[in-house]
Amino acid sequence: MRALYAAFYWIAWWLFRPLNGLIKYRLTPQPLGEQLALDPTRPVVYLLPTRSWGDLFVLDRICRDLGLPRPRRTGASVPTPERPAVLYLPALLETRLRPTELSGVVERAAADPNFDAQVVPVSVFWGRNPGQETSLWKLLFADSVQAGMVRKLFIMMVNARFVYASFAAPMSFREFVAKEPAPDVAVRKLSRLLHLYFLRSRTAALGPRLQTRGVVIQQLLASRGVKAAIEAEARESKITLDEATRRARKCANEIAANYSSVTVRILEQIFAYVWNRMFRGVEVHGIDRVRNWAQGHEMVYLPSHRSHADYLLVSFVLYQAGLAPPHIAAGVNLNFWPVGALLRRAGAFYIRRSFSGDRLYAAVFRGYVDGLIARGYPISFYPEGGRSRTGRLLAPKTGMLGMVTESALRQSTRKVALVPVYIGYDKVWELGSYFKELRGAKKQKESAAELLKAGKLLTKSFGKVHISFGEPLHLQEYADKHQPGWRETLRGSPDRAPSQIKPFVQRLALANHRRINAAAVANPVGITAVALLASPQRAVSEAELIEQVGHLIWLLKGRPYSDTFVISQTSPRAVVEWALPIARIARVPHPWGDLLALADRDAVLLTYARNNLQHLFALPSLIANFFRTRSMLAESAVLDGCRWLYPFLRAEFFVRWEPAEAEDVARQTLDVMCRLGLLTRNDDVLLRPDVTSPAFSSLSMLARIMGETLERYCMTTWLLAFEHREEGRVARGRFEEDCRLLAERMAVLTGRDSPEFFDKALFKGYLDTLIDAGLVQVGEGQGLLVDPRLGQIAERSLELLSDESRQTLLQLISRRPGAVVTPAPTEKAASV
Repeated sequence: MRALYAAFYWIAWWLFRPLNGLIKYRLTPQPLGEQLALDPTRPVVYLLPTRSWGDLFVLDRICRDLGLPRPRRTGASVPTPERPAVLYLPALLETRLRPTELSGVVERAAADPNFDAQVVPVSVFWGRNPGQETSLWKLLFADSVQAGMVRKLFIMMVNARFVYASFAAPMSFREFVAKEPAPDVAVRKLSRLLHLYFLRSRTAALGPRLQTRGVVIQQLLASRGVKAAIEAEARESKITLDEATRRARKCANEIAANYSSVTVRILEQIFAYVWNRMFRGVEVHGIDRVRNWAQGHEMVYLPSHRSHADYLLVSFVLYQAGLAPPHIAAGVNLNFWPVGALLRRAGAFYIRRSFSGDRLYAAVFRGYVDGLIARGYPISFYPEGGRSRTGRLLAPKTGMLGMVTESALRQSTRKVALVPVYIGYDKVWELGSYFKELRGAKKQKESAAELLKAGKLLTKSFGKVHISFGEPLHLQEYADKHQPGWRETLRGSPDRAPSQIKPFVQRLALANHRRINAAAVANPVGITAVALLASPQRAVSEAELIEQVGHLIWLLKGRPYSDTFVISQTSPRAVVEWALPIARIARVPHPWGDLLALADRDAVLLTYARNNLQHLFALPSLIANFFRTRSMLAESAVLDGCRWLYPFLRAEFFVRWEPAEAEDVARQTLDVMCRLGLLTRNDDVLLRPDVTSPAFSSLSMLARIMGETLERYCMTTWLLAFEHREEGRVARGRFEEDCRLLAERMAVLTGRDSPEFFDKALFKGYLDTLIDAGLVQVGEGQGLLVDPRLGQIAERSLELLSDESRQTLLQLISRRPGAVVTPAPTEKAASV
């Protein structure tokens, strides 16, 4: 019998050879040899999830190509370092039921205390189609663990160019056996764990089985919440139930995705070409972290939103990394021909900007999200609600997050992970339109005509894209910590969201935003922008810029922002050289050394790149600002200032540390600044460098990074104290508008051209932080009640400004319309 089996094996191997030449495979993790790090002194045992010679032949081809130990049939022999083995999971599971030849080998290996092997589970997928439950054709050719010999042959022939193999980290056979009381118990437990691993690996790579769009819509209309909304619509609009159902179906057709693995495969090929033409590389960080979490969690991706390219880039990198692409919540403005249908087949489902009191649409959309969560599909949506026009994270919108959170917490079958995703571009192609919109221009509507114009983008280069996956947040565990009793609360309110869920979702949204920023990538264009835009006239010598960029990099390396934060290039000269052509920095030759300068328009556009990274330097810049008008300061005074101002920086820039951690982080930052020579410590006194030293230039540059932000704080605090002193009660709406007008006027008078300097939302956020700190209260009719301490704070805040900025601010406030103007002194008084 064994001889007959061996004969069939060699016949199959020879028949497979023509197909082997056609196979094109993709591997994870990469680079495979380095990631596996196999010990050549110990035997290797590859474990496959199904009895498939086709999978074995592909595994052998991969090992041959990469120089890894090649799998061999060992029969009744124990594997050795010279003869690696291959096992099939069904054969291992069979040993639990009855004695087999394999069970004897496993028992002998387990009983020998000197024997150890490296067990490497390997999943081989022929194509990336999870199977569509009502499509016979797709079910026939989708890879399946139940496929028989003939069907497997057809699957291999159809999907030979789209093979994906996933290798798990090697497991020590001896370490596993040593933990259990008996070898047979260890083998049974190992079999169960590997069975679960292969199941999760398949779900992470392919996703759950798909339903056709028609079935999804039919189930959606039959759900309890939607049926109740249809009945309510019929009553309130005085129409028949059939007419209300037709309205609900129209909403469902507008919303629902129509995912197609074939479309995704074709789009991958197209966009691999497009991205290579537009970008000088797409760098992905933290994907191994995501791959590990996807093994046991339903994934909800929450990226930052900078560009329309975000929709496709996130799915593209996940698909290339061997993970199931998510269903993506896209604005209904993108649902135009031909893009709308194409994105829908790539997994997009559409959401209106506002539900506008349309309870039927809200119920249908909510039911659709519930269905996605219940079936375990990965989801992606943008918590900012729209693309950032300034490069900063926008304040989170919590509507979609609230729906996903409630649905995820109500189901108990799957753990849900929220994955923050930082997307950073060297240059965003929509920059020109963004700044026109910030100046008051009307947003251009997406259309087929605009799509045709986008073809010219392929002739330009936009540098690199960095996609960084941050530390996932386990939703259920986060709820246990921050919302005790949430299970009972949800059970007590089965049909509507309890009131406690809203503040919890708001807290969750802020936590995700901070994790997005914690995963930031300090790219060359962003670091250069930080330094160059902090120069007084947006011009600096090349040698000085390289030195300042070096100080920024060393600050980040000396006190890393987070475990997930990345510096993509650490050579200061290489950073500047990369940024020069992308940022359109002009080189001005000079006998004493070349100068680098920015034209006004290019400087405005470069603020976008700077704003991506500004939060990384929030604390170092705050510390540097204390020395703008002082040459020395007590360290305790610096720490007190950081403790007071940090909550405002944290609220505006979504900085990751808790307020209670601010003093320790500030102290660590001071240590790094002293090591770099930016400050000198003399007992408890900190001294800035001599004004003639290069370190003084870098310290001044560092201070100007947050200079405008601190000016806004000072402006708001002083204006609020001034208006309160004059009028007693200040109306919130009018005050926020006064802040915007004051900042806009100051920007013109001081030559600033950063649109975010007079962004009304930033003043609103600062005011909210003053309210949270108890310095301002909101009274009747949105009137602001000011604590007397605010006047003292306003006086102290002026110390953070330069003499010129301080004078300009005080003049503007005293001369604004409606202000009580102090009379000019008479000639007699002047002579006295």
